[in-house]
Amino acid sequence: MANRIARVIQTFLGGAIIAVVVTVVHGESFPWVLTAGLVVVAAFLMSLRLLSDDRIITIAGSLGLLVTILILAQRSTGGSVLIAATDAGNMWVIGASLLCGLASAWPHIPSKGAR
Repeated sequence: MANRIARVIQTFLGGAIIAVVVTVVHGESFPWVLTAGLVVVAAFLMSLRLLSDDRIITIAGSLGLLVTILILAQRSTGGSVLIAATDAGNMWVIGASLLCGLASAWPHIPSKGAR
């Protein structure tokens, strides 16, 4: 049980770290950096879903991504915003949300040895 809790925390933090990095750079060299960031998010979530039989691990990684994006999209006390309402910002928020939903809802496919 402690091992499962540790994995959930690790994947939540992993998703948060990816979200911070991609949020900071998503507007640079649009659309190439944004596309690369979404590919990283897709690879992260796909690896969680394929390597773990536990859907909670994938949901924790998705929540780490989405909660961090939500926090970074808010206006700071100084009035600055990291995710502006531009094409890049909208594509980042919507693309990451869709990838998180798709990865979390993806069914478990048993390996050939389990059949």
